Amino acid sequence: MGIVTAPGSNYYSPHTDAPAIYLTGKDTVMKIPGRICLFFLIAMFAAGASFGQTDPVEAPAETTSHSTSNTPFGIRAGYTSWDNISQFHVGAHVYLGELWPNVLFTPNIEVGFGDSVTIATVSGDVAYNFTEFVSFPWSLYGGGSLSFNYVNPDGGDSNTDLGLSGLIGVTYTFANDHKGMTEIRFGLLDSPDFKLTFGYTLF
Repeated sequence: MGIVTAPGSNYYSPHTDAPAIYLTGKDTVMKIPGRICLFFLIAMFAAGASFGQTDPVEAPAETTSHSTSNTPFGIRAGYTSWDNISQFHVGAHVYLGELWPNVLFTPNIEVGFGDSVTIATVSGDVAYNFTEFVSFPWSLYGGGSLSFNYVNPDGGDSNTDLGLSGLIGVTYTFANDHKGMTEIRFGLLDSPDFKLTFGYTLF
């Protein structure tokens, strides 16, 4: 999928001469209202709140790993590249713990600004924590993400599409149990080609 400028009159806003920017791909573009993205985000964060209220499991006596934050919400920011679009993005994430041993689930939202386009992405990241390669306080992970990508060009029609991307990153747990992270994300289907993101948990 790419982001292109449509010169034809069919894609011009009736009240402006600015061309609309829309998503192209093998299939017809899915024009899903932006409210679906908001609903998806609320559902994921609600799941995170209920997950955090479950009774903690006591770690075995022999474990040497450090505990993580009880409410691991964080902020993130970085660079996005998608075809001819270059942007600065900001957002937030929440660590929901393990779906299975070493398999992490991290919902997040990012909004990118630049090149006369606003791109909002709501993602559900599933990644494997490679504990066999690094040890605490460092963590190395890699996996994939399913996301809603909402594209809103200045003076044009907005579009939403379902995308898939791969990711790899590293985290560092500080003495206060907060985590810093650096992540690289690459588009596989209907997603930004490249993202470089830095993040930090606040609680």
